[in-house]
Amino acid sequence: MNVIIIILIGIIFASAGQILWKMGMSGIGPLTSLSMTSALVVAFNPWVIGGLICYGLSTVFWLIALSRADLSFVYPFIALTFVIIFIASFFIFQENLSLQRILGAIIIITGIVILVRG
Repeated sequence: MNVIIIILIGIIFASAGQILWKMGMSGIGPLTSLSMTSALVVAFNPWVIGGLICYGLSTVFWLIALSRADLSFVYPFIALTFVIIFIASFFIFQENLSLQRILGAIIIITGIVILVRG
């Protein structure tokens, strides 16, 4: 399998993990302290558990990618998680989609395209 595809799969899992964590924490509400009770509520939240599983899968794909390509090539792709989460946050959580954020996402994508071609 192409290393870029492996990297993208890992990034999708990492982004999904963040989205699931946000869903879980939105259901729990703001944490005012980290008591044993609140820690258990977070630890056993199905969305949080799903996010942890996604992060575990992301790590597996990341390790595969690192075994096949230079770290200096693989690592900058992490920036794509910002773009994916930015877009998903707009559609899933109805978060703000400002011109500055859109330009930032375009700059990130442009940088990665330059990196891949280099």
